Amino acid sequence: METRDGFVIEKTVQQISSGKRLDAFLAAYTRMDGLSRSDTRAGIEAGLVTLNGKTETSPTRRLRYGDVVVSRIAPTPKEGLFANPDLSLPIIFEDNDLLILSKPFGVQMHPGGNDRTHTVANWIAATRPEMAMVGGDPIRPGIVHRLDRNTSGVVVLAKTDESCDVMREAFRERKTEKTYLALVVGHVPEEEGKIDYPLAQRTGTLQRQAVKDPQSFDGEMKEALTEYRLKHRYAEYDLLEIFPKTGRTHQIRIHLAAIGHPVLGDSLYGGRRMRREGMPRRQLLHALRIAFHFKDGIRVYEAPLPADFADFISGIDAAENPGYPGEASNRKRED
Repeated sequence: METRDGFVIEKTVQQISSGKRLDAFLAAYTRMDGLSRSDTRAGIEAGLVTLNGKTETSPTRRLRYGDVVVSRIAPTPKEGLFANPDLSLPIIFEDNDLLILSKPFGVQMHPGGNDRTHTVANWIAATRPEMAMVGGDPIRPGIVHRLDRNTSGVVVLAKTDESCDVMREAFRERKTEKTYLALVVGHVPEEEGKIDYPLAQRTGTLQRQAVKDPQSFDGEMKEALTEYRLKHRYAEYDLLEIFPKTGRTHQIRIHLAAIGHPVLGDSLYGGRRMRREGMPRRQLLHALRIAFHFKDGIRVYEAPLPADFADFISGIDAAENPGYPGEASNRKRED
């Protein structure tokens, strides 16, 4: 059972969510209202959540199948957005419902940390003021999914509350198909592969980690699945097509690092070897394509490979022996 009235959420816990913490369970739904995990935790502690009809103030309370959770947590007012007309973002497509952008690397999706003005949200405030309250959060107007600051590529924005609900549902229910390009260090062992490690937060840091042995891990994990396919082999690197089947924070970067092939330029998960002279100043990860079913049928959008990514590839050496026993070949593909 699921009902929603304004900011009130009523959910009946299904078997798949049995054993989850209350704050983790609710966070998947309160994000729709622009609430962070810490906002949700604070709301629980403030007595704004009931469990089976009784007020529950412990965010860590473990849920059971059949439990009924009701949340009345509403977002607190936030400071207004600075309208930045000097920021230029390439538009791939726009109609009355959706705005599709090609986000450059170095641009955040919304204000956070030390960047309060150079974000997609600030650009929206300057160029599309009518979107100010789409989705209910004035700091994230129309934003239904995110790319990391130093990841480039296609981004979908909703221009109306109706389209915002449709797209949030599509992302939440994994009804979108996303394709990324990544240049990784070294050579993957197979032409096609899957990385099926759950992810967990590293205590006290912004980093996540791949859990290679879930049975012995004592902590909260989230399912994560990434598929890849070799597109081209270079002397020291592989260019991969990446197909994330879940949408966890930093998922692609963590998974590729976990199999020993971090994204080139990713100093957070690739370590000090990414800081050498000649290395790119950002991770060479690009959201190439997104496909989803909208009200008028299947929509597909692509963002061209940025110049910095394309230029780096054109300047590196081809593989002298693109295929050898135990490693993926680089035979020509039919695209």
